[in-house]
Amino acid sequence: MTITPGPREHLERIYDSLIAYYGEPKWEPDHDPLGGLIGTILSQHTSDINSGRAYQRLIETFPAWEEVRDAQTNKVAEAIKSGGLANIKAPRIQNVLHTLTEWQQEQGGKDSLANFLNAELKERPLEEAWHYLQQMPGVGPKTAACVLLFNLGRPLMPIDTHLHRLTHRLGLIGPKVSANQAHTIFLKALPPEWAYTLHVNLIQHGRTICHAQRPKCGHCPLYAECAYVGSIDPQETMLPTK
Repeated sequence: MTITPGPREHLERIYDSLIAYYGEPKWEPDHDPLGGLIGTILSQHTSDINSGRAYQRLIETFPAWEEVRDAQTNKVAEAIKSGGLANIKAPRIQNVLHTLTEWQQEQGGKDSLANFLNAELKERPLEEAWHYLQQMPGVGPKTAACVLLFNLGRPLMPIDTHLHRLTHRLGLIGPKVSANQAHTIFLKALPPEWAYTLHVNLIQHGRTICHAQRPKCGHCPLYAECAYVGSIDPQETMLPTK
């Protein structure tokens, strides 16, 4: 993908301004993509505190993911009930583990499911690894991107509803670009070393200043780069879609 000077320089100014305002976060992947995937499922529609409690209780009850896979679903649901929607999340987690087991068996693998997934994702090119994860039941583009970025340190920026809003307001994507489509745009446009820092700082920016309702535009370090307030023409700054 070729990025013309306008969008490239606009993106760079946003990146630099966010670092100047929020700092540069430290990137520490834990190299546990299966744990990250299960944790992401548990985090849906609940707080970080509740999902963290559910995850901790799950691994205390079932020390290996193979035990979670083979357990009665109601026992898994009981272990994760503090995270909410346990009767939905428990079968979803087990479906992921059964799918991963089938893939491993097809290859004749004997290692743990955690090690198998770790190796599969590390060996594949980034975009291929992203699509590989999305073949699992209930795993969409954002969840797959979160696992790759936070658990493996691979440079793919997850786009949730908040980042979708921010990147549109900043004139980086057009109004017809969906959050799912935005993943591919940023995958191809971002320098790899920017992915983690830009993601974390945009999340922080959305929480502190660029709220969905009543954003604090007068305090915004990106005011000069914002299409929402009319500072820039998004036709000149949007990242290419192909």
